Amino acid sequence: MRHLAPHPPAPSAGPALAHGGSGDALPLLVIGAGPKAVALAVKAKVLREAGLDAPEVVAVERDRTAAHWREGHGWTNGRQSLGTLPEKDLGFPYDATAWGDPHDPLVAEIVRLTSGYGWAGHLMSRGGYARWVDRGRPQPSHREWADYLDWAAREAGLRVVTGEVHSAEADDDGWTLGHTAPGGHGTVRGRALVVSGPGPSGTALTADDDRVLDTAGFWRLAVAGLPSRIRHVVVVGSGETAGTVVRELAVAQEREVTVVTPRAALYSRGESPFENRYYSDPTGWTALTESDRREFIRRTDRAVFSLDVQQDLARTARVSWRPGRATGTRPGTPVALTYEYGGRPGAIEADLVVDATGGDPMWFTALLGPRARAALTAAVGGTLARTAVERAVDRSLAVPGLPAPLHLPNLAALAQGPGFPNLSSLGLLADRVLCAHVPPRSRPGLAVACAVPGRAGTPAPYYRGEA
Repeated sequence: MRHLAPHPPAPSAGPALAHGGSGDALPLLVIGAGPKAVALAVKAKVLREAGLDAPEVVAVERDRTAAHWREGHGWTNGRQSLGTLPEKDLGFPYDATAWGDPHDPLVAEIVRLTSGYGWAGHLMSRGGYARWVDRGRPQPSHREWADYLDWAAREAGLRVVTGEVHSAEADDDGWTLGHTAPGGHGTVRGRALVVSGPGPSGTALTADDDRVLDTAGFWRLAVAGLPSRIRHVVVVGSGETAGTVVRELAVAQEREVTVVTPRAALYSRGESPFENRYYSDPTGWTALTESDRREFIRRTDRAVFSLDVQQDLARTARVSWRPGRATGTRPGTPVALTYEYGGRPGAIEADLVVDATGGDPMWFTALLGPRARAALTAAVGGTLARTAVERAVDRSLAVPGLPAPLHLPNLAALAQGPGFPNLSSLGLLADRVLCAHVPPRSRPGLAVACAVPGRAGTPAPYYRGEA
């Protein structure tokens, strides 16, 4: 597929701007203007066009729409191949039965409208669909995927407030996000909050911006140009984040790589219909035991390289691995990674160490104000731990019991389905979240389908300060 020129970013929100929902109702806030925010904006616009009263979606983003998928901004150089099929786009799995009976004309209309924002629609809008099909439907690059997200965000009218969120506090009327930007400080009000994005990159090791890098630091170096002195690199991690780093080093940069992983080998995710089914349709997921759900997630998502990465690595002899858990680094030239396996310590010397263990899905807790933190802690049983939060996530991907809804799709895999933290079911994610905010007044069966009561927002201005 040809390189797609990037669209301008979606428009930033300004003070007192009206939205597409009802009257002056508060919008749905999202931290980060990535795929989840865009999927929510697409579905909200579709629901309004279908006659339902869906809220506006407002994203607070420190950079630009889909920045995480572009070189110099996220965990990529933009040339990496997308690990998920592009057909699993912003509307996938295109099952709108959350909004009514499958035979209801409303449901068919929602599916029809949503399909206009799909990957194929994006290519058709640029005259590139036939060429993509004729080339065998190749995987898009991260840069091309970002162009798609930009296009959909603009078409759906996603509003983006430019700024880095530094605080998030809840009250009985909603959430207030405090943010900072080069132009100053501001606040944004919303009826509910959706936390997206992986948060800061790995924390297993302390990065020094020289010989020890986190994931973001590595990709900044890769974009700038990897120094010739770096011939051997140790990569810590066993998931897809680590896989793309290893592929870039071993295949594109032709460097020797040793992967340190807690497991005995570098495993891949199987792509059978039996595994993929739970990602596309989590029906029956909650009937599985917790241990089986955790094992499924571990084997198919969190500690595996994609088949695409594995196939690329199979063509090179530059990759080896060492079982163990990283314990630290010893500075020097070369630098040494220390690790432990089976109770025995070890060390590996290299020119560079990359901590590619990924982000911490609990990163947002550092933003919470006193009331929000106390409410979340109480709602999950008194201890603000990852396991407790994962178990508490409900059907709307929120933790019940807070003054205002807090939707946490990145922590929803255990309780609701493995596809919600990633790109596997963005359309279903949007349905689950928006069901909690769309009044069922026009469809008597809507409340039953959503199984989550709606919540009316108090009319109020939602932009304050410098947005």
